[in-house]
Amino acid sequence: MRKSLPVALMFGLLSVTLAACTSTSVDDGEGDVLLVEGYGAEYQQLFEETIAKPFTEKTGIRIQYTAGGSASEQYAAIRASKGNPGFDVAVMTSMELYQGGIDKLLAEVTPEQVPNLANLPPKLREHTYRAGAIQEVQQVVLMYDRKAFAQPPTSWNVMWEPRYRSGTLVFNPANVLGVYAMLNAAELDGGGIDDTAPGFSRIAELAKHALATPQASAEAVPFMQKGTATAFPYFDGRAAIYARTTNYDYTVPREGTYALLGALGIPVGAAHKEAAYSFVDYWLSADVQRRWALAYNVGPAITGLDFPAEFAAKHITTPEQLERTRIADAAKVMRNRTAWGQQWAEAVR
Repeated sequence: MRKSLPVALMFGLLSVTLAACTSTSVDDGEGDVLLVEGYGAEYQQLFEETIAKPFTEKTGIRIQYTAGGSASEQYAAIRASKGNPGFDVAVMTSMELYQGGIDKLLAEVTPEQVPNLANLPPKLREHTYRAGAIQEVQQVVLMYDRKAFAQPPTSWNVMWEPRYRSGTLVFNPANVLGVYAMLNAAELDGGGIDDTAPGFSRIAELAKHALATPQASAEAVPFMQKGTATAFPYFDGRAAIYARTTNYDYTVPREGTYALLGALGIPVGAAHKEAAYSFVDYWLSADVQRRWALAYNVGPAITGLDFPAEFAAKHITTPEQLERTRIADAAKVMRNRTAWGQQWAEAVR
């Protein structure tokens, strides 16, 4: 007579079967589906049209994309899962690459695995921390109401001028835009990342009159649609979208600005690492860099590409522009960001 399987063994086999059915590793496990986590809204649509579809056509590797919130939220998922969050590539920033390198939760990325990484300028490559790749360069710009300014403003100082300050926005440093805005303000009075007191003094003064103190950059949109904002810091990618749909435009003031480095990270526990490396290398190829820059209105990570003059005037596309743009020390930002948030809250209350 055939013996019955022990109950514990039966449940064990059932658990394995169910786990196989519900795993995030899809199809035959040979890397023909890559799980990518990134931003939502217009970003997801642009990604699927500009990156995912052409990548699949070229390699046969399909991409399953999930909108997972901000870069810091995506890294929080990687950290909480100890490097095994259930996706293969995360769209993030250089700040998360730095932290992932320290925590050893992001896979090492070198030119051996990603040959096109060698094409990044040294100024960008040093901010990968061997924990990922930079795939785009945004910059903090001054967004302004064309009705309020006969000519583009030339200084960050206009936000403090009495006739404009009631329409400014003071961003919370929980959003990295708020960090860069504070650093720009500090540098107006001789401060900087090592001396932020002048920046918080400026913020305290401006907050008395400001239109709002938003956390998410999307919160600025209603003010532009209603025409109540005058001038405020914004990232050039999103600024370009609303420059086409509202009465606002954007510029880089003469004092200069900070860059936001978009990045790609691979969790150490990613199930499809080889496909992930192939995907990162694809995104760093020259034609894809140009295509993505034009679609998302950002600077490419590779300089020396040809762009229309109007586009090049608004975004970082040349070695000279990149050299003029400041990149914040990620270690100092990550070390001080919580304290800066507390100082900001004190300044605006």
